[in-house]
Amino acid sequence: MAVLGASGFVGGHLLRCLRGYGVETRAVVRNQAFASCDPEVRLADACDVYALRHAFEGCDGVVHAALGNNDVIVGSVAPVYAAAQAVGVRRLVYISTGSVHGQSPAAGTDESSPLHVRHPFAYNNAKVRAERKLRKLRARGTVEIVILRPTIVLGPGSRWVFDFADALRDSRAYVVDGAGGICNSIYVDNLGYAVHLALTVPGIDGEVFLIGDRETVTWRDLYRPIADAVGRDLDEVPSFSPPEVKPGFKHLYIEPVRTSELGRAVIAHVPEGLKSAVKRAVRTIRRRRPRRDRGEQAASPRGRPDVSPEFAALQRCGWRLPNDKAHRRLGYDPPVSFAEGCRRSLDWLLFHRVSHS
Repeated sequence: MAVLGASGFVGGHLLRCLRGYGVETRAVVRNQAFASCDPEVRLADACDVYALRHAFEGCDGVVHAALGNNDVIVGSVAPVYAAAQAVGVRRLVYISTGSVHGQSPAAGTDESSPLHVRHPFAYNNAKVRAERKLRKLRARGTVEIVILRPTIVLGPGSRWVFDFADALRDSRAYVVDGAGGICNSIYVDNLGYAVHLALTVPGIDGEVFLIGDRETVTWRDLYRPIADAVGRDLDEVPSFSPPEVKPGFKHLYIEPVRTSELGRAVIAHVPEGLKSAVKRAVRTIRRRRPRRDRGEQAASPRGRPDVSPEFAALQRCGWRLPNDKAHRRLGYDPPVSFAEGCRRSLDWLLFHRVSHS
């Protein structure tokens, strides 16, 4: 097996988990420094089909967990699939996100819910396009695909843990609406278990699975043990209720055209001078418009943090994305409890912060 993006938080833990299940697993990274840390490593950029072919050679399965900006998210799908097909890979597992349904999905959302590219956050739209492109490639290709949709991935080194801990220490922490919304969490070892199943269970070609922890978790459930670990009182953390962000003109009209296959093909043939002129004109227009007209928040009052719209939407989630299909089709039963996952994450946090202070 090969894990593309093994130098990242998720990819690195997936590499560890698969090896823990006794699977011979190769790390595929673009970072030369990582090569000295692992004997089973191949260097390849996620968009370089030739390097990927060499990296995947001899592998039965590939896990696409590579990081990148929104253009890379969409643009890496075709090279990865083509390389996998060229060397006879049997199955490709793509790590997508539950956020293809939005940060606050509607009640009743599951794998059968239709996707769209009108989200106010470009990352969501990029992941939707990546999934659609992967399905098109599978329709005329030979490599099986399985799509997994985790949302808030927790574990040792998770930004969801150390970012909040650092904010607490620096008195920058805040919550939205009391942090009572649902946190669609998944401990990274549970994700590793789901990936192992997705690589090995037969008869699931083309399927998509929402995956998460067994428990229904709120953001307070996540934040309270972090606050306790760093000696802070979560009840004293400021709570804000910023206005909901709606998709603006850019997300509704410009981004769908710019990131479509036709749009990308046209843009590739536009002279660089013209591209630069258009970008300058757009920047000038944006500077002249009030921020709130662009679907963004106005500047925060003095002493109040600039609340992230994406962060606010996540903390207002009212629907727990279900594991039912993953349990039924994959046999997915999360092996690590939320409480144990928090304990392991905080052990790492405390060791890391003390040993590096």
